[in-house]
Amino acid sequence: MKMTPQRRALDKIYKRRDRYEIPEWQRGEVWDATKKQQLIDSILRGWRLPKFYFVRNSEDEYEVVDGQQRLTAIYEFFANELGLAADSTAQFGGPYYKDLKPKFSDAFDDYEIDYDEVEEATEAELKQFFQRLQQGLPLTSSEKLNSVHSKLRDFCRSQTKHDFLKNSIVVADTRLAHFDILSKAAVIEIEGIETGLRYDDIKPVFEAQSNFSPTSAVGKRLRAALDFLSAAFPKASPLLKNRTVVQSIISLACRLVATGNSAGLEKRFADFVQHFMSELSHQVELGQAATDYDFIRFQKSINANVKAGARTRQEILLRKAFMHDLDVAAAFDPSALIASGLTGRVRELGEAIAAEISRLNTAYAAGHGKDLFKATNKTVPAVTNLGKPIKDLTTYKALISDLYFVFRESIGQRLGETLPSSFNDVNVLRTDLQHDTDHGDKAKIKAKKTQAGSVFKKYSGDASPDVLDPTRFVLVQANILSALELDLKNLALPKP
Repeated sequence: MKMTPQRRALDKIYKRRDRYEIPEWQRGEVWDATKKQQLIDSILRGWRLPKFYFVRNSEDEYEVVDGQQRLTAIYEFFANELGLAADSTAQFGGPYYKDLKPKFSDAFDDYEIDYDEVEEATEAELKQFFQRLQQGLPLTSSEKLNSVHSKLRDFCRSQTKHDFLKNSIVVADTRLAHFDILSKAAVIEIEGIETGLRYDDIKPVFEAQSNFSPTSAVGKRLRAALDFLSAAFPKASPLLKNRTVVQSIISLACRLVATGNSAGLEKRFADFVQHFMSELSHQVELGQAATDYDFIRFQKSINANVKAGARTRQEILLRKAFMHDLDVAAAFDPSALIASGLTGRVRELGEAIAAEISRLNTAYAAGHGKDLFKATNKTVPAVTNLGKPIKDLTTYKALISDLYFVFRESIGQRLGETLPSSFNDVNVLRTDLQHDTDHGDKAKIKAKKTQAGSVFKKYSGDASPDVLDPTRFVLVQANILSALELDLKNLALPKP
């Protein structure tokens, strides 16, 4: 076993918190607010903390052996979820990280923790080390589950030999880590996505499933999902390095294969996972400047290990999959759209767009003396309506009209001839709904209709709103609003 002393600044730890995995056996005692506040106060005063211990599982992936409660408190303070005690608030400028005086927030960012990086350790060495450190290495939940006599246990153990776990993921199979992944995935398939995934939640399911059959619907679905994932990831993927993430992806694959529509989607599914994990790492590293809170929620559900974590992760994965690849979205059953929480995301996007319009108006008015998006009796209610989820063709038509009022009529010629692509798409979609594509010579009519179909398909996967399944209109809305939000964020204002 090799141990190397290291130091690292807190802001770097926080921005890369997706690389520090906290095993369940580290989550026993939960600190109360007072303990957390005292820790943050100590850091702000520059006092040294006891050493942390991280086991290095790969080049950029660590397992927290000692220090989970301290890391959790630090994460919560960075995220403005933990406030300081009253006596500390007066001294440091405010209760939350965002309220700190600059010299204290800078000092907090730059504060370095001391830790030992443990490498090349056998399980026996880790147990011996932990015994000296904390009077004994507690059993992981998977080690305790392994002693429960159950055919469900036998099934999960047998599937740890599957090619997906052996060849596609880079999670080290120490202390029955692969058994842990499969146990949780199996319990979700049996009990539903709302189930808890701690030992006390899983053990009763194992006991109740003492006669579990590998040929049951759950057994077949799990094996089919693993087969699908093995085909999607024929080689070891460095993205599949966290056991909670791997379990979440298995659960997503289970939902997909259950539809019977997964054949041929292996590469597209893998492309989505790669996109999702890359964006997750990017958003986590942005820290306070993160632009998509879905990814922050996803990471927080991994760090916190709360009962609703599995549902939160599946909602976000479904939502992002639907918005990333319309062919993958079409393969899921309509209930998956509801389970994805897209309506909530639409409301968030509506609020975000309203905030961006306000920001741009302020910036534009500073140089031009007037708003970029002119407020009228049409645009004011239109902006309010953007975040209201649509449900059918009628509400889709109303949405497109509102978008036209905001992103074409209200700006006039203030952005010149070159508009963001999403603004132009709104114009094309409204022109189609107004049947303005029917005027002109035949060649122009055909070109207009082809363009309208292409634009609508970009956001929906179908060529026309007239043939779209009503349950999918909210997906179209989410995709259009996402494109508009991105273009608003990147909009370069004309000079005065």
